[in-house]
Amino acid sequence: MEKSKFFIFRWMEHLLVLGMAVMCLLVFWNVVLRYGMRSGIPISVEISRLIFVWIIMLGSVVALRQGAHISVDAVINRLPPRVRVAFLWVAHLCMLGVCWMVFQGSLRQTQLNWGNHMPLSGISVGWMYAAGVAAAVLWVLILCFNLYRSARGDHSQLQPNVLPTEEAAK
Repeated sequence: MEKSKFFIFRWMEHLLVLGMAVMCLLVFWNVVLRYGMRSGIPISVEISRLIFVWIIMLGSVVALRQGAHISVDAVINRLPPRVRVAFLWVAHLCMLGVCWMVFQGSLRQTQLNWGNHMPLSGISVGWMYAAGVAAAVLWVLILCFNLYRSARGDHSQLQPNVLPTEEAAK
């Protein structure tokens, strides 16, 4: 995993690890208690689900920042550099459109569900959808930063990850 220069992304990586650890411990102890002592931690399912949603959304932010998201670049890698950058600009602009849709939908769902509470923990259901709002805002910041750097001549953030065997073949 690439070491991020920005504090917030290092902080997010640590938060993701902490979330995974808490989620695993909650689920593990709940299983042990259910099968070993015929009891359990009632709120563990709700808390684990909430943590899982936030891990997925914040993990996608970290993956976007590192360029580790899934991309099919068999065609893109064969294009001339200027055309490749143009296609990747179009892709980034399309991703900004998707970010807007995710933001709008998540914000609306957060507002609609803020008054609804999970039955056991009492936590607002809106917190589930707030993860989408937070992720969409961070995605937009990353994409705009990539486009800004590209406009200044640094196209490294727009380039797909090239496998070492492809670099050696060039």
